Amino acid sequence: MLSRAANQKAFTLIEVLMAATVLVVSFTAVIQGVMMGADMIDTARKQLIAEQIIENEISGLRLDTWNAITSLANGTTYTATVNGTGTAVSGDTTHFKLGNHADLMLQAQGFTITEIANDVRTDFRAITYSITWTGSGNRTHTRTGVAYFGKNGLQLSYKK
Repeated sequence: MLSRAANQKAFTLIEVLMAATVLVVSFTAVIQGVMMGADMIDTARKQLIAEQIIENEISGLRLDTWNAITSLANGTTYTATVNGTGTAVSGDTTHFKLGNHADLMLQAQGFTITEIANDVRTDFRAITYSITWTGSGNRTHTRTGVAYFGKNGLQLSYKK
């Protein structure tokens, strides 16, 4: 049996356990940080896709005539949903131009799009688009854009 000299130094079992505990806690914190970062990137990407859809819909309306804009029923909500594979749109698809853009639809998997037209005055309409999706952790996200159209050509839009 080998004996240790009195002046020889070594780690105790408690020191090794404390070091292992600190290491496990540190790795757990790093993994949580990476997961939170990935969720934030996914949310930002989907917000950008939602903004592109809203901008596409508003741009399409800008090309329409005043009669086409007033043909949208006042206060009626039109809704369409992109399926989970991004290959089809269900619901009221006649009011949305998303189905014409296969690449954008592929990115918009599970998005629900709503459109509401309201008269601000007899010669001025507000059309609101909302995009809703469920992100990681079953958290619901929404992006909204409003476009104002005047009979004589005044157009304004904003997103939030």
